[in-house]
Amino acid sequence: MTLIEDSGLGDFEPLERAALHEQILDRLKTMIILGRFAPGQRLPLRSLADSLGTSLMPVRDALQRLESVGVLRSNANRTMMVPVLTQKERDDIANVRSILESETASQAALHRSRDDLKFLAAQCDATQTAAERQSMELFLEANYSFHLRIAKCSLISFASSILEPLWLLTGPVMRSEMPGQLYLERAVGLHLAVFKAIEAQDAEAARLAMRNDVLARPTSS
Repeated sequence: MTLIEDSGLGDFEPLERAALHEQILDRLKTMIILGRFAPGQRLPLRSLADSLGTSLMPVRDALQRLESVGVLRSNANRTMMVPVLTQKERDDIANVRSILESETASQAALHRSRDDLKFLAAQCDATQTAAERQSMELFLEANYSFHLRIAKCSLISFASSILEPLWLLTGPVMRSEMPGQLYLERAVGLHLAVFKAIEAQDAEAARLAMRNDVLARPTSS
């Protein structure tokens, strides 16, 4: 089983036995969001369990839970794999996200706290750093944290849990396409526009800025 670039498995602390299933699920989600697995890549159960240093059962449970929400798919041999999305599926994800996240941004502008603003500003800085270093992994991490915090501070019930599968589907695609410097630099401005609108408590500006961000198309240069 191969991972894109550094597998990153060494970046994590040893697993604790308490809540092992949830820890493994969260770890796999992080790896997927950061694009550590490529579209179409198979995730053999035993190899993955060995890589994570755990038994088969919690890994099987995590994979099945991810399959149940469409983040992973199984082939004829029941081996889990990262889906290869069609262009229509990718467009549909972007359109659904734009509808939902435009509303979360709008509501976040009305309900955000000082701590929320501090966190979002830090993610804007992290996006800037990612662009300067041309690091797709840093960008994906900052991008996810930015969108997740907005969903949470919107105070819309279930917003983050509804959006999470869509974010998980986006990570491998973004990493495999390796958008160029122009896209990363543009993302800095798009995130900053969302942040400024939320900071100013301008709900409509936040709605529009988020729509522009979600629907922005990666470029290769």
